[in-house]
Amino acid sequence: MAKATQEDIITQACDGALELIRKKSPERYADLEADPAKKEKLSQAARATATECVQLAAEFADKPGTDIAQRLAKHLSADRIKLIRAGLSIPTFRMDVTQKDNGRYCVELTRDDKSFMSGTRVFFGTNDVDWAIQNQYASILVEAVLLVMSAVGIAPDVSEGVMEQTVKDVAEAIESSSTLKRAVDDFIKAWNTAGEDAYEKAKAIFELIDGAFDANIFWTIVKSLCQDMAWYDWLETAAKVAAMIVAALATDGAALIAEIAEIVLDAVDFARKMANVAKLKKIREIVRKQNSGFH
Repeated sequence: MAKATQEDIITQACDGALELIRKKSPERYADLEADPAKKEKLSQAARATATECVQLAAEFADKPGTDIAQRLAKHLSADRIKLIRAGLSIPTFRMDVTQKDNGRYCVELTRDDKSFMSGTRVFFGTNDVDWAIQNQYASILVEAVLLVMSAVGIAPDVSEGVMEQTVKDVAEAIESSSTLKRAVDDFIKAWNTAGEDAYEKAKAIFELIDGAFDANIFWTIVKSLCQDMAWYDWLETAAKVAAMIVAALATDGAALIAEIAEIVLDAVDFARKMANVAKLKKIREIVRKQNSGFH
C-alpha cells in the first residue's frame, strides 16, 4: 500500500474535521450546509491548520533536539510561539492538599486566587478522596485539550462558570469510563517515568490526547470550553482542533510533540497535578484505615 502523501493527510484531516461536526452537531452542520460560504471558510481554516501540522511534522520528523524554538520559528510567527508557550498556563483550577490539626486531610480548590467549585473539601471518607482524584484527572484532561487549542492559535477566554461546568462534565465522564481512567493513569505513569526528558513528557501528553480523542471526550471538552462563543466561531475552533489531531495522528504526533516539548519543563502548575494524584492515592489508604479504626 502506497504511503500517504502530505496532500492525502491534509485532505483526510479536513474531511475528518467536517465529519466530526456532522456526527456530533448535526443541527449546526445543517446550518453550514445552508450557508456554502461559511462552510467553505471553515474548510479552509481546517485545511490551513492541517497543512501547518504536516509541514511541522516534516520539520520534526527526527526527535526534537535543543533547537526546537529556532525550528518552530521557521514556520510560525513570534505571536503563535508565544501562545504555545502560554498553553499549559491556562488554568482549570489549583488543588492544594493539606492536613488539618485534627489529622483529617482536605483539599482546597482555587482559580485566579479565588475559591473554585466547592472550595475546601474535608476527607471524611474514601468517597471524598475519590472525588478529589476524579476532579484532578479532569483538570489534567482539560488542560491537555487547552494546550492543543493553543497550538492551533486559539486561546479561549473561559469564564469561571464555564470552566466549572467543563470540569464537572469531564469528571463525570472519567468516573463512568474505565477507558478514560486508564488513559489518565497511563499518562501519569509515563509522565513520572520521563523525569526531566522534555520529549518523553511531551509524547506522554500526546498519547493522552490520542486516548481522549478515541474515547470521544475530546469533542465534549472543546464544545464545553467554547460554549460562550457564537455558533460559527466554536465550529471553526472545533474544525481546527480536529484537523490538527487527525493530521497529528497520521504523522506520529511529530509536530505537536515538538511544540509541547518546547514548553513542558516550564509547566510547573501542570506538573503539580501529577504529584497531587500520587499524594491523594496514598491519602485514600490512610483515610480508609482511619475510618476502619472508628468502628
